[in-house]
Amino acid sequence: MKSLLEGLRTLLILGRVSNLPTVWSNLLAGWFLADGGNDCAALVPLLLGGSFLYLGGMYLNDFCDADFDARYCPERPIPAGKISRRSVGVLAVLWFAAGLACLIPFGWFTTGIALLLIAAIVLYDFRHKDVSWAPLTMGFCRFLLYPLAAAAAVGPILLWCFFPAATALGLYVAGITYLARGESRPDKPVRWALLLLLLPVLLSVGMCVLLPYHYDRPLLFCLLFLGWMAWLLIPFWCKTNRSIGRVVSGLLAGIVMIDMIAIAPVSGLPTTGFLLFFALALFLQRIIPAT
Repeated sequence: MKSLLEGLRTLLILGRVSNLPTVWSNLLAGWFLADGGNDCAALVPLLLGGSFLYLGGMYLNDFCDADFDARYCPERPIPAGKISRRSVGVLAVLWFAAGLACLIPFGWFTTGIALLLIAAIVLYDFRHKDVSWAPLTMGFCRFLLYPLAAAAAVGPILLWCFFPAATALGLYVAGITYLARGESRPDKPVRWALLLLLLPVLLSVGMCVLLPYHYDRPLLFCLLFLGWMAWLLIPFWCKTNRSIGRVVSGLLAGIVMIDMIAIAPVSGLPTTGFLLFFALALFLQRIIPAT
């Protein structure tokens, strides 16, 4: 029984499952922005498909980083001897296949976006240690979750309708990824990446000024997001707390707030309900590391 639980925990760590609530939040935001309604029969395979693709990407990440982790992160499952590298690679392929199988019934357009997402994930996992622009690829992966969910909701769509919100999400995730590069290697974290984290707020404020939105909801969530950012980043910026892992994990949970800002201008959406995903992400981080 103990070995079974240890094996399960290894699989959960490989999948970094504490970040799954942020994937669900991204997909639901894209779904609601496309006015997909409350069709649970369609939402379930969408959420499963997106989750499986995410898990595939996380497993493939450990497969590709096995040599790096042996040097800098020996506690990761592969260098720690808890699972073989080959097994992780096989599981990554199975996760991708399962995710694609869930999304194919939504039609050719959704399937095409899913294949593009898989390609972006594979590119990131195989090259992210070698090239400086790799975090932008990670941001692009998150960017694609909005149109993926929207396509599943309403079929072929005008992607430019989701471009501002998806771009803000992608740049925020790219900023986290740039910052996280200093977590497991001796390099200093790139502090200029913190500027990318503010772009969702700047974009939201700009949209409120240019378009006839109601100001209260978007600005309220912008303030909530800025408060969370300040709590995480001021100690890091002032060097009173050098724990990059703590900052990165908190910022990852903050992805949910980016979704809240994105859907806040659209009246009638259950925006505050997304706080449950935020709380769930923080709770799961106490059990399974987010990075």
